[in-house]
Amino acid sequence: MMEDLLHGDEEAVWGDKAYANEGRKDEFERRGGKWCVSKKASRGQSLSKKDKEQNRRFSQTRARVEHPFHVVKCLWGHRKVRYRGIYKNAAQLFTLFALTNIYLVRKKLLYPQPRCA
Repeated sequence: MMEDLLHGDEEAVWGDKAYANEGRKDEFERRGGKWCVSKKASRGQSLSKKDKEQNRRFSQTRARVEHPFHVVKCLWGHRKVRYRGIYKNAAQLFTLFALTNIYLVRKKLLYPQPRCA
């Protein structure tokens, strides 16, 4: 399925360890892309400390990207989409993600930090 999602002009690929594949990695890096897929431990061996730290950084980045989708689905109840027309659905999603951006920074908006002089 990963190949179906890629169009070939990507600069980087991010994913969890389910997408880890040395063949894909080598082919993607040969084309000049950055491979940011979490590493998977071999059977009977654990990951090195460096690999664990790298996986953690990749996971933190993916979490920042995936969190707005969680808010839209769970908080705003957009789990199922009814077909209302492509423009109405697009307008609703743009509005929901704009609202999500405001929701995610609500504490900074309500309680601004005083500026140091």
